[in-house]
Amino acid sequence: MPKPTFFRLAEPKRKRLIKAAYDEFSRASFQDASISNIIKDAGIPRGSFYQYFEDKSDIFFYLLDRTRTQTEDLYKQVMQAHDGDLFGMAADFFDKAVEKLLKGPHREFYANVFLYMDFHNAAHFSSMPKKTAPAQPHKKVFLDYTLDHLDRSKLKVKSDEDVAMLFRQVMWVFMQSIGYYYSRRKNGENVTTTALKARMAKMLDWLQYGVAIAEEEVHD
Repeated sequence: MPKPTFFRLAEPKRKRLIKAAYDEFSRASFQDASISNIIKDAGIPRGSFYQYFEDKSDIFFYLLDRTRTQTEDLYKQVMQAHDGDLFGMAADFFDKAVEKLLKGPHREFYANVFLYMDFHNAAHFSSMPKKTAPAQPHKKVFLDYTLDHLDRSKLKVKSDEDVAMLFRQVMWVFMQSIGYYYSRRKNGENVTTTALKARMAKMLDWLQYGVAIAEEEVHD
């Protein structure tokens, strides 16, 4: 994470450095990205960069952490707006997250993160000790918040263990769908965000209501 000197920078200079980092990691994968390009675009000397960050991994993880924090805030807002309705929240959250990931100003950065699994590469090349290197973003904050704010009266599952299992299935719909989108686009297929949202809505519907025909309907 950034050194204290980074947060003491004047805001315009800090914003230029952040933008330069986003631009570089959007242009290239983590492995191919260059500190030289970042400092050139930010207009700072190389020595100044190392006053703010340990290395390329450090600034990359800072960008990921910004994304994680923003996504956590969005998740909590949407959960509150739906009064703890898991499936109503999920549909709304997925829709808003897709807009941010695939249409927002940092869409190329997110594409590289998903396509190249750059957080694994960044952890591997980090110069920081492994015990202090940033961990891969995970769902624990989302799960803990869900367990505390979920309206379980709308679900057949009640225990924390069962709710956690259901939560992971719901989030899998999102992660699998985003992976599907990027892999298809990489292969030259024109997958629209509208089609992607419809795909996620269908999978959530299957998860919420099931896909098997009731016994009595089979014999009608």
